[in-house]
Amino acid sequence: MNFQALFTLVFFVAFIAMTIWVYRPSRKKDYEKLSHMALEADRRKERDEQ
Repeated sequence: MNFQALFTLVFFVAFIAMTIWVYRPSRKKDYEKLSHMALEADRRKERDEQ
């Protein structure tokens, strides 16, 4: 096996592992919380300007 094939295989396995880690169901609450952060910041900014 040459270096390029090994390099490709390592990065492919890393990509699959990261994809599984990101999309696991236990992370859903974290992502929902993060999705509201920008909206909350905008609401605070609008309140402060008034």
